[in-house]
Amino acid sequence: MKFILALISLCAMTIASTAVFAENPQEMELPPYEGSPALKTMKALAGSWEGTHIMHGKEIPAKIEYKVSSNGSTVVETMFPGSKDEMINVYHDKSGKLAMTHYCSVGNQPHLDLAAMEGKTLSFSLSPEDTTHLADEGHMHDLKITMSDSSHLQQEWSFFEKGKQGGTTTFDLVRVQ
Repeated sequence: MKFILALISLCAMTIASTAVFAENPQEMELPPYEGSPALKTMKALAGSWEGTHIMHGKEIPAKIEYKVSSNGSTVVETMFPGSKDEMINVYHDKSGKLAMTHYCSVGNQPHLDLAAMEGKTLSFSLSPEDTTHLADEGHMHDLKITMSDSSHLQQEWSFFEKGKQGGTTTFDLVRVQ
């Protein structure tokens, strides 16, 4: 009987706290998530960036937007926003270290882990858990982000297919907002 009363009491408290949060989500304010030094570096990119990217030897206009989300725990990068080629990348800490997921236009979602951070250069490589299931499928495998200053950004993406590098795409961007 005590167990049933305790269970009813616990359910009532859960329902009451859920109702209060649903009515006033601001009442449960959490402190902003600070995160790893690498995530803080990514947060500094918030805004709009424009420039070019070189793919298969051709220079093409490019636009990328960064937005800090989820109480500061993620950075959402939108590549080619509003176009048919739009892609999303989500940067977040995984076990205290920066990682990202690339939602690619080819239909897969490779996970990349931070391999190195040297100054304002972040280097990512395919996460070991993705190595097996993406082995033969074309996918983004490496990413290098370099911020020469607060207004200039370069990205180098390496594409792999059937275990071999298939090409590199380079973005040169300037902050516009």
